[in-house]
Amino acid sequence: MLHERVHFMIQVRCTKKVQDFIGVKKANLFPITNSNAILGSWVANIFVQNRRKVICFMNERTLLSFIITGVKKPHAKNVIKSLPIVLEQILTFEGIPPEIIKNALCNCNEIELTSTNSRKLLGNMNDLIHMYQMLISMDGGLNQCDLTSIIKRINRTPQRVLEWESSIKVTHDLLACAT
Repeated sequence: MLHERVHFMIQVRCTKKVQDFIGVKKANLFPITNSNAILGSWVANIFVQNRRKVICFMNERTLLSFIITGVKKPHAKNVIKSLPIVLEQILTFEGIPPEIIKNALCNCNEIELTSTNSRKLLGNMNDLIHMYQMLISMDGGLNQCDLTSIIKRINRTPQRVLEWESSIKVTHDLLACAT
């Protein structure tokens, strides 16, 4: 009996704005599938803050989110493809133990870009983007704000979709169950 190698991947569901910004054509997008990664798939959207492009990522299962600022068009696709590296940093500063992070990300060896497929998730994403924009503005703009603090604050905000749990708690619980 042959053992088939399990192929883990992360799908990033890109809004039309992100697809246009990174220069990926609809014909080059992967079909939407269920991810076998522990955290599942991600949604990516883009917004402008202080005249700079900002990419927002949100996890479909936990609504864990983070942003990457100052993205330039020639490097945008690489930013999307670097999701596992940035996610490792986010999970680290969120206090997830290194062995759990390693377990969650060790087999995520491929990024597939897809289109979005859920209006509900896009609504959650838009709410998060409004929160990011408001908190960045209240904290003096991109040049002065503490992005780490803002990301942590948003990930600790209770979400109705998560039965009033925070995305970081749901993420902690999901990763703890996976070990």
